[in-house]
Amino acid sequence: MIGQSRYRGFLSIDALLSAIPAILIAMALSWTSSELLAKAESHSSDQQAFGKVASAADHIVKIGAVVREGQVRYPNWIDPSLITERDTESLREALGLESLYVSMEPPGGAYRFCIYRLVVIGKDRTISKLYVCGG
Repeated sequence: MIGQSRYRGFLSIDALLSAIPAILIAMALSWTSSELLAKAESHSSDQQAFGKVASAADHIVKIGAVVREGQVRYPNWIDPSLITERDTESLREALGLESLYVSMEPPGGAYRFCIYRLVVIGKDRTISKLYVCGG
């Protein structure tokens, strides 16, 4: 009987030593999967914000500030006087953006995303850039 209890101790140390690598591998896999999930969520959030900024730009050049003659709208031919702070603010709120900048002038501040659309302005139909930035 004395000999059997001595071997039982060796058996439990052996089991313990073989379980440690399995536990470490499981912890490493758990950490890696949580890091990948965090990166995927961040990328998804960035993609959604960029899509909202692009939607704002498309709305402005197709509906919001376009030149109208009666019932006819001219997409990409915009009237810069129709781009007002109030309309920009309501568009920002509707899209759920933290900030939104819309102007014919390049932005002065730092924005998360900034895109531009080529537009036609004025009676002489000059080609210019409309900057739409936000995030």
